[in-house]
Amino acid sequence: MKVGLVVPSDTPPTGGNMISAQRLQSGLQKLGITAVVERFRPQLPAYDVYHAWNAVQVGQALLREGVEPERIVITWTGTDLWGDWIRDSQPIRRTLQVVKQQVVFTPNARLRLLQDAPDWEDIVHVIPPSVDDAIFSPEGTPVNPTDSPLVVIAGGVRPVKRSAWAIDLVDRARRALGMDLRLAMLGPVRDPGEWERVVQGAEGRSWVELVGEVPKEAMADWYRRASVVLNTSQIEGVSNALMEAMACGALIVATNIHGNRYLIDSHKTGILFDDEGDFIREMQWIFSHPAESNILRHNARMRILSQHLLIQEAEAYHALYDVAMNSCPKGCGI
Repeated sequence: MKVGLVVPSDTPPTGGNMISAQRLQSGLQKLGITAVVERFRPQLPAYDVYHAWNAVQVGQALLREGVEPERIVITWTGTDLWGDWIRDSQPIRRTLQVVKQQVVFTPNARLRLLQDAPDWEDIVHVIPPSVDDAIFSPEGTPVNPTDSPLVVIAGGVRPVKRSAWAIDLVDRARRALGMDLRLAMLGPVRDPGEWERVVQGAEGRSWVELVGEVPKEAMADWYRRASVVLNTSQIEGVSNALMEAMACGALIVATNIHGNRYLIDSHKTGILFDDEGDFIREMQWIFSHPAESNILRHNARMRILSQHLLIQEAEAYHALYDVAMNSCPKGCGI
């Protein structure tokens, strides 16, 4: 079996879809399956199965390219479901209803799809994403080896991540708590307008470090050093960055949205917040309750190890690929 793991054409090397596809590639190879990660382009090479990482940008494009729907497996990632589908589901539904192997990360995401497409009951499957715990673990750099608490935010800079808002939040927490909090922003620039807002927000604030794109292998050290790993997203599937940070035993503070609620049981495996005032109160709690905060770190790692192992993800997708190949009519494709 040869599988093409196809991500959107504009996906950067450290983008979420690329990280997810490369991770699954590693897991599939351990099962003896040949998997190739491709950015979408016209006239892709021939594969037994085409796995689209993004339903709207890749799944629909593969169909337009003439790939047989029986050969396609689709994973709904985040912006395609909570953005594109929510805005206008019907044209997407009409196009993708021919694809019989579709995947979401969480039961809640499945319910949201079925709300607009109840006849998809038998074609939408839940496969939780995973973390490679050989890379992301608590061992290594001690937590926050410097005197000033470090807040880390990781992810592509774009409006849906509300990257610039992170600077405002930490600035207000610094003033409210009287603490010398530092903020490190990690990730590629995905939107020039949001990047401009980030640069303006960082101007004159020496405590903000705009790190930029960081290789996957170096991310674990940042998570281990962080006093807090922050997520300010407006829309999220299930964040790779949060899962990786949790696997490293980081303390997560994240916006109270669907994808984040799947990972975080507030004050058990991390902390969720609704607005600026809530954020400040939770940050104050963290720094005044170090023992309880360490329990949250431990629980976060246990949450990942119990439900998000790479081999489980790879085996689940392998089963869908088998179904896709067996359902393809004789002579289907090349």
